[in-house]
Amino acid sequence: MTAHVAKPRIRMTMRGGQLVPVRNQAYEGGSMGRRMAGKGNVLSCPNMPIAHSLPLLQSRSHNAIRNNPYAGGAKESYVTNLIGTGIKPQWSDAQIQALWDRWVKECDADGIDDFYGLTSLATGSQFEAGEALARFRYRRTSDGLSVPLQVQLIESEHLDPNYNSLLSGRLVKMGIEFDAIGTRTAYHLWRYHPHEQLTAEINQRVPVPADAVVHMYRRTRPGQLRGVPELTSVIVRLYEIDEMQDATLARQKLAQLFGAFVKRKTTADTDDDGPDFGTLVSTPGESEHDPISEFTPGGIHYLEDDEEVQFGSAPDIGGNYTEWLRTELLALARGAGITYEQLTGDLKGVNYSSIRAGLLEFRRRAEALQAHLIVHQWCRRIAAKWLDVAVTSGVLRIANYWQRRGELLAIDWIAPKWAWVDPLKEVTADVMEVRAGFKPRSEAAGERGWSLEQLDAEIDKGNKSAARYSLVLDSDPRTTGKNGALQAAVEALSTEDEDNDE
Repeated sequence: MTAHVAKPRIRMTMRGGQLVPVRNQAYEGGSMGRRMAGKGNVLSCPNMPIAHSLPLLQSRSHNAIRNNPYAGGAKESYVTNLIGTGIKPQWSDAQIQALWDRWVKECDADGIDDFYGLTSLATGSQFEAGEALARFRYRRTSDGLSVPLQVQLIESEHLDPNYNSLLSGRLVKMGIEFDAIGTRTAYHLWRYHPHEQLTAEINQRVPVPADAVVHMYRRTRPGQLRGVPELTSVIVRLYEIDEMQDATLARQKLAQLFGAFVKRKTTADTDDDGPDFGTLVSTPGESEHDPISEFTPGGIHYLEDDEEVQFGSAPDIGGNYTEWLRTELLALARGAGITYEQLTGDLKGVNYSSIRAGLLEFRRRAEALQAHLIVHQWCRRIAAKWLDVAVTSGVLRIANYWQRRGELLAIDWIAPKWAWVDPLKEVTADVMEVRAGFKPRSEAAGERGWSLEQLDAEIDKGNKSAARYSLVLDSDPRTTGKNGALQAAVEALSTEDEDNDE
């Protein structure tokens, strides 16, 4: 009997009066064959997966950062590279700048951090939980603040991703309330942290106007309402690396426990006890008939007649462990958005060119996050609210403020300058850019943590001090040239040459 083999069905179409086969024009990635079966077949909007998974993702991210050195180090590297000592504004008005410099020290509603410390804390929260939330807290003028406004940073768990409702025609999605045209009008926040045991019975949601809330998160799809932790794509890999390292450590610890096993010989005649040579000494705690239940480091364990010890041999990657771990950590660093060297501190085989190439790619991403995430969503919102409160409370008196508001809020936010391995090349490049007009002095000063006014004031102060004590320093280009020669002597020689020519 011959087995029947089904022939593949070929779709035909009429073309030019003839039947020709129809070729499959679908993308292979969109096929449902064996290779792609069960891989991403569920269609979803940008918010449903987040609403379903966000609480557990946040919990696992918190746990990993608390207990895993790679996760904790990734967060620290992310924050310190994006924020450093602070992304600082340069206001066009000196009076506004001076008031801002006073307020940054008292802006924290908890009374702990300054504004730049709050920015670091918010950026760390965005990395760890996917988003950062802050509330504006308006204060009385009698509270003694330079501007009656403070910022309270709260964890994103205060905003329940599973709270959806329809309130008098106003839609609430993932805890955020929208009006008829899709504008955010309020955030429904838990009064207390939802995971606080002592406040669970009295906790309730409070609608807070959207104008009083800063919501900073990285949006990766249009219409996305909430952020996800930066470790989301590598959270499974992170835990598996941890488990693999624990298993390897346990295997090595077990190997160090083996001392010696003594196996007794059995005589042919069991009725003849033979001569009595005394009692064998066993490991303390073991009787002659007690089974071996645990090992002690370097212990000598005696076996009973006809007993032997066998150990199972679990699969082991052996000498490939180091390369396997490096490969996993490379993927982890990529998923966390930092370089392998930043994640691990491993500089083996790194040279100046290779580490510079890696840092350039990382810093392009960091600059994009600084501009689009931190400055636009966090710094700009807080600065605008602060200036409005300063003017409306009478602390600042600015004529035609509401007409000039856009002009006054055109702030240059300066992030700390990236430090390179070779500072001489870095400074030389800055000097060339400033002298060529490609870069203003204010930007070069801001990258080093100074406003231009502060820098010039300090230079002027130093020059006056040097003149008072009759000091001639290479740092003063009015008295010395780049090669250290006295400017006055150079000018005198130049004048003498001109006279001789005449």
